Amino acid sequence: MKRSSALLGALAAVVAVIAPAAAAPGSITVFAAASLREAFDAAGPAFTQATGTVVTFSYGGSDTLATQIREGAPADVFASANEKQMGVLVDAQRVRGTPHTFARNRLALIVPTANPAHIGGLADLARPGTRVVLAAVTVPVGGYARAAFAHAAGTPGFPADFAAAVEHNVVSNELDVKAVATKIALGEGDAGVVYVTDVTPELAAKVTMLPFPPGVSPDAVYPLAVLTTAPNPSGAQAFVDFILSPAGQRFLHARGFLAP
Repeated sequence: MKRSSALLGALAAVVAVIAPAAAAPGSITVFAAASLREAFDAAGPAFTQATGTVVTFSYGGSDTLATQIREGAPADVFASANEKQMGVLVDAQRVRGTPHTFARNRLALIVPTANPAHIGGLADLARPGTRVVLAAVTVPVGGYARAAFAHAAGTPGFPADFAAAVEHNVVSNELDVKAVATKIALGEGDAGVVYVTDVTPELAAKVTMLPFPPGVSPDAVYPLAVLTTAPNPSGAQAFVDFILSPAGQRFLHARGFLAP
């Protein structure tokens, strides 16, 4: 009997070691577009104070995050910088209910403060020899930028082949918008396209922001949703409700996001 008890105890210890740790009660993980870092990092403590639920954020390109979720990464909420990547998860039946648009954003052209290439506006991105840094086409900001170039092509001040000429000048396709901002701040490109909200006070000391011509830049639409595989669905829904509430929206508006 003693031997059997000892064996059972040993087996229990082994199971305890190899079994995956369960989600901690009262905690959630939010996969969020990189451009949301400053707003969500500020909102997180307020959400925890209001609900008692601890939130951990994982930031990256929305396309990368959607792929990770499809492959089984443990997350409770997905906040995307475009509807396309949210649609990928809807199609994969990884989204609980209907996604909610919670914010909008705008594109910005940034150049190093010294501006060695003498970039004066969007049209200069097509000038031969200009080193353009963009996010990859699958990353929302990269897709929005290319849509803007195509929209500008053939309009006053822009040649018909403007989009193709800019693409020819792209020297780097980054995995998320923060990487684009970093390269331009370090002078590793002559110009890059980010969101207005990415030009934080710290970045503004290293780059100059140039506006897009009126009507050229599309609004970036940000949806979020609870995931069907959420370890803590009630906590996940509480986070979605908080971000959609006036309290959550204040953190987004304070960092330049537009109302949904």
